[in-house]
Parts: sequence; C-alpha cells; structure tokens
Amino acid sequence: MIRPEVIEKLDCPSVGLATSWTIVQRGFRNVPLNNLEAARTFFDRKYWPFPKRKIAQSNSKAAGLREQGNAAYKKDPNDPGKALELYNQSICMAQDGSKDLGLGYANRSAVYFNCKQYRECLQNIALARCHNYPAEMMPKLLQREARCKQLLMMEVDDGESETAGTTGHCAIKSCLELCQDGKGICTNRSLDVGEKVLVEKPFVLVLEAEFAYERCDYCGESNAHNLLPCRDCTAVMYCSEECREQSLQRYHQFECEIVDDLQLLFRGPKATRMFHVILRLFWHAVLLFLEDTEGFLRRIETPAELEKYRDPFTLEPSDYVLHLNATCVETYADAAPETGKCVAQIMAILMYVIAVEENTSLWPRLEGKQGKTKLLDLLYRLIQHMGRLVNEDVEHVTCFFPFASLLQCSDSPNAEQLLQNLQSVVVLKCPIAEGEKITIVKKIHNTVNLTGYQIIQHNTVDVDEIGNGLGDRSFPNTARIP
Repeated sequence: MIRPEVIEKLDCPSVGLATSWTIVQRGFRNVPLNNLEAARTFFDRKYWPFPKRKIAQSNSKAAGLREQGNAAYKKDPNDPGKALELYNQSICMAQDGSKDLGLGYANRSAVYFNCKQYRECLQNIALARCHNYPAEMMPKLLQREARCKQLLMMEVDDGESETAGTTGHCAIKSCLELCQDGKGICTNRSLDVGEKVLVEKPFVLVLEAEFAYERCDYCGESNAHNLLPCRDCTAVMYCSEECREQSLQRYHQFECEIVDDLQLLFRGPKATRMFHVILRLFWHAVLLFLEDTEGFLRRIETPAELEKYRDPFTLEPSDYVLHLNATCVETYADAAPETGKCVAQIMAILMYVIAVEENTSLWPRLEGKQGKTKLLDLLYRLIQHMGRLVNEDVEHVTCFFPFASLLQCSDSPNAEQLLQNLQSVVVLKCPIAEGEKITIVKKIHNTVNLTGYQIIQHNTVDVDEIGNGLGDRSFPNTARIP
C-alpha cells in the first residue's frame, strides 16, 4: 500500500488511499465485501496521514490580511474584488468581540462607498458599529454614514423595485410526474417544443475552495462580496443571516468543527467534491435520525414505509433523503468487479470516521443509539449512486438537483438541460406526446471512477435563449423561479 507520507502529497489523497488500500487488501483476499461493518474493522485510522486540525481565529492574522487588502485596493482601486476578498478573509479570521472584526467591516464599507454601492456601505458601517469599531476612529465612520444617506436620498427613483428572493428551490411543469417504473420523469399531456418544464436551484451545493471568501457557502451567490462569516470557524461565509442560519441547521452544525479536515478529505480536482455533496445529503439523514431514531429506522427499513418515499413529487424537501434511501439500492452485484465495491466501501468508511466518529460535535449524540450503523450503510449507497445524483458542471460549485437527477439519458434526447446562474433549466427540443419520458443527453464530464481515479475531458454546452414559462403546479416549499 502507498505509504502515508506519499498519500499526504497526492492531489486527491482520499481516493488514492482507497484505491491503493483496495489493491493491497484484495491481494491478501481478506476484504469482507459483503459486510460493510466488517470492512470497517479492517480499516485503520493510521492509514489516513492527516491529523485532526482546525484553523483558529487570530486577530494578528486578521490584521495582516486587512493590510494586504489595503495594499491591493491602493494598487488597483478600479478592481476592488481582490481587496474585498482579503477583507473577507480578515473578517473570518478576527475573533468575535475584537476590534479587528469591526475594522474589517469598516474597510469593506469604504470600498463600497467609493464604488457608489451605498446600501452595502451602510450595511457594513452598521456591522462595524456592532463589532467594537474603535471609538477614536468613530467620527470618520459616522461621517461616511451621513454622506451615504445623503447620496441615497439624491438617487433618482427609476420606478423599478428589486426582485425579491425566493426560499423555494424548484418550479416544475404541472403535467410532469414520476414514470410508472419509477425511472425517469414523464408528462401526462402533450408538450410543445421550446417549453421550459423544470427549473431548479441546487438543493445542496459545495463551493470550490477558491470562492470561499467570494460566495455564499449555502446558496452560492456572490452578493458583491458583501458576506457574513461563520462565528466559529474561518472557512465559510454567507450572503445573509437567513443563509447562515439555514446552513447551520442543515449541515454546518456538523461541519464547523471539522471544516479544515473536510478540505483535506475532499482535496483534488473538482470531481472530488462530489463526495462532499454526498456528505451534505447524508447530514439530512443524520438530522432525521437524531430527531426521531425509532421513526427514522422504521421509515428506512419497513417496505410499506419505503414505498411512501419513492415518488419525490409528493414529498417535502426535508424528506428527499428518504427518497434517496428508498431508491439508491446496492449497485454492485456479485458478478461486478470487486475493486469498485471495495473502493466505495473504503471511501464511505473514511468519510464516516473523519466526519462522524471523530466529530465531537456529533459522535456523543450518536453513541449508545441503536441502529446508527444504518447511517454508514446509507452513506455507502449514496456514494455508489453519486455519478447519477451529483452535477459538477455548474460554475463555481458541485451540487444536487433532486428532480433533474431523475431525468433519463438518451442518444436522441427530447430535452436539453441548461446550467446558468446557479440553476438547472430543462427545455424541450421537440414536441413530446402524452406519456412520453423526458430525456436529456448524457454529458461527458470530469468524474470519479471508483475503480481508480480518472479525469475525463468536459464537453461544454451552449446556452440558448429559452422559451415559455411554467404552468401553475405547486409543490411543498417550492416556488416559481423566473
């Protein structure tokens, strides 16, 4: 097996470890392929060469990053993006209650003022005042605030209002439904060419690391770099209090402590972030398990209960993971190559060890609970299906679109999936008859091959102008997306 010091230097250490471990263990013929729990006992944490770590907040580092931001802005005031990114890093690094946090917001407000983004400027002035901005420097900040308000009052009202955001993540043509065989989406009436039948925002996404201080970790929006930090780690930011709270509820309560460990675990080409998307789907199952352990186990094991979750069109978003549990069955048959199955097992075990067993914000809540081994089994099955579930073609992020992931692929597709502005839009390329499946082309893209790590060149798709609007179908917690 590859030595730990070599694993440490790999571009993609987790898949490299899983693959090399599999090859060696298969040589000894002692890999328990039919028992995931037994396979766990064969895997030793010492094989993963990275110790647990968490980058601590530091006011001295925050001050240094702030000075770098000042220098970047002086160098190129007409392109403030780099300065704002450095100020954001400074804000994340500053300790809560320190003056460095207030100074970071104040510096950001100055950039927004000079860019004539007066609303953003006022927001950051308010944040600076709430976070111990030095009293001796306050007159200058108040002067900027007064000037901002004056300039805002002078702005001419053009009669247009800002578009309100939506909390729904998808809008679906009212005639679409799950096919009778449970595979794919069909229509219960005829549809015309050019109709837009499905629009989705990601239900779960993972940002590329280089955009951590430029975009919201929850929704992926940039918000002109006007972001709020996590209060307890230095790695993620949000475009609003709502996104910060949603992130905390859905996944960051588990990831905050191990955010730096996860960056190492999922280090590598963009396709490696598919595993992180799977982990964020897995957190939804953990939440349901912690909320009602007996009820969760009943819903994922009882045939009658499983049947209730096979049709996602009838479910609340919080139950999507139960749909995945019901439909993501074991894919490796006895005749399948053992290597792929073993690599999937080791990736599931490695993720479970790092993200669950070594996670002090989670493991104490799971210890002693009956049935928690079912969580590892679900994680393993999600990994097996991640090529179908996860989309890595969206710019800046890797993500999961619940309904688009159901679409069947065809060599002669009748629809096209367009990816634009952090959305998936499905548009018909030709008329579709009642009862016909909606199909899209199978894209060639970067992917993780579980018999080894493989990169395949990505073929891009032109985004054409799309046509008609959606019907009036309403789904739980979904909304029309313009």
